[in-house]
Amino acid sequence: MSKHLYLWEKLNQRQQLTLTAIYRADQSVEAAQKSGWRDSSIREKASVWRNLQYYFEPTSYETLLHKLLFEAGVVDQGLGSTLSLLERHKLIECNYFNSELISIKLTTTGRAVARAGRGESAPKKPPKGQLKPRQWEALATAYQASEPGIDSGLTFGDYAGFSWQWTWLRLRDYYGTDNGLVKEVGYWNKDGKHSTKLVITQAGIEFYRQQWSQYLTFYPDVNAPKPD
Repeated sequence: MSKHLYLWEKLNQRQQLTLTAIYRADQSVEAAQKSGWRDSSIREKASVWRNLQYYFEPTSYETLLHKLLFEAGVVDQGLGSTLSLLERHKLIECNYFNSELISIKLTTTGRAVARAGRGESAPKKPPKGQLKPRQWEALATAYQASEPGIDSGLTFGDYAGFSWQWTWLRLRDYYGTDNGLVKEVGYWNKDGKHSTKLVITQAGIEFYRQQWSQYLTFYPDVNAPKPD
């Protein structure tokens, strides 16, 4: 028996149901965040979005956590004590704003214990060097733009709507390459103003052509045309 399953077995049914509800809410928020990363350049820190709000007193705004806890049948006068016990076991972290509002964050151990109780395995981390969906989509965009490149948008560095910090910088500094997969190029536009554009490098072209089939299986929903 693993240590996490052992910790799960030490909890009573009520505590298990409460932890499971918190885990389900945590995973739902995580899935929404990952979807948002693919659709936009905005990315919050996990330390922010993993905090789940719960109102002890009924309000017109029902959080997902409240709904899941209610469905689990643990929303009653004993919930506070259950949460305190889970916190003492370092399975969750609670932040009490007032007598009505609390934020609950599942700890790494709490997530592992909930997975063990549900018979789930932790998702495997992608191998070093594997691009994330948004990064692969950006490289595909740069590949299609070819030599003319992508002009800088209204937001500095966020070429074609992709974040400079989370996407282009990763491609520019891609390990194992001398010049990265993309690079910034300065030029003078027709109005006589200096501007920048982003261009795929030869290494980026080769990477896209060689890795396209594999990334098609990784991220079939990403718009990445078959290379020439």
